[in-house]
Amino acid sequence: MKILIIGAGSIGKRHLGNLQSLGIKQLGVFDTDKNKLTQIQQHFSGPIFASLQAAQKENWSAVFICSPTHTHLQFALQFAKTKTPMFIEKPLSHNTRYLAQLQKMCQDVKPIMVGYNIDFHPQLQKIKSILQKKALGKIYGCRAEFGYYLPDWREGVDYANTYSAKKEWGGGIVLDDIHEINLLYNLFGPVKQLFGWAKKQSDLKINVEDYAEMIFWFQNGIVGQIHMDYLQRDYSRYLKIIGEKGTLIWYLKEAKIDLYLAANKKWKTIDKITNFDWNITYLNETKEFLRCLQKRENPASDLKRAVQTLKIALAVKESSQKGKCLRVI
Repeated sequence: MKILIIGAGSIGKRHLGNLQSLGIKQLGVFDTDKNKLTQIQQHFSGPIFASLQAAQKENWSAVFICSPTHTHLQFALQFAKTKTPMFIEKPLSHNTRYLAQLQKMCQDVKPIMVGYNIDFHPQLQKIKSILQKKALGKIYGCRAEFGYYLPDWREGVDYANTYSAKKEWGGGIVLDDIHEINLLYNLFGPVKQLFGWAKKQSDLKINVEDYAEMIFWFQNGIVGQIHMDYLQRDYSRYLKIIGEKGTLIWYLKEAKIDLYLAANKKWKTIDKITNFDWNITYLNETKEFLRCLQKRENPASDLKRAVQTLKIALAVKESSQKGKCLRVI
């Protein structure tokens, strides 16, 4: 098995380390930034490439696309030509241009996986089990929140020079935090209609939205809300699910699930992972990709779902610009 990693930034380094820990020995790294390649060489002795042309001379079993968002489809289309299986970091892109072309070219390419690592959090499986067992009864609605202070997010990195800060690179909290959109889609299915508000509220040195609110009306009748921001000085992340028999809150920061059941009228912590290592979620998704690669099958977080979640995120931004609700399906 021979895998190329495109992008030597923080997420590319993470995937490189995880692939090495899983026993993948034939690895290569491509990046046009020579400084990043120099840093990679300090702890990686495998081949590195400063041009895509040079990298494409090799025969790769799969590629991991970990470059800035606005370049994802550029690289995906190149490797779709050779029917190379791909792992693409989220979000799939920053617009819908070339999506249909990529889908057409990848009809026979398996696996194509998009990196929604929260899908592989062990506590999410517990929540799915609770919902499947109808412990909360009929689900009425849900609310998710993800907020943090952008200048503090990547230690030692100037936030103003990251993709998060730049519209032309696919930045902004809505696409940056597409994880929460995918999480609700994963749990509750397609969104029928939505309303979004996404604006820049702060004086941060960015040209994108840093604060967003959205309401989703799911096809199954559930109502969902998501709040996102780059501004909270203390990192906050949770999911609340409201049902006829009780309420569940998943505190992702604390790796804790609390459950309130009307039958006993009290809250109970039903699961807590002390000192949870988020890299477990990245390892789990990489294991799933490698399993699918061996079996030549697509995972749940495939290209089709990634297209749908991207369209929802872009519809949130369009709704905000137009100031009205939009139909998604």
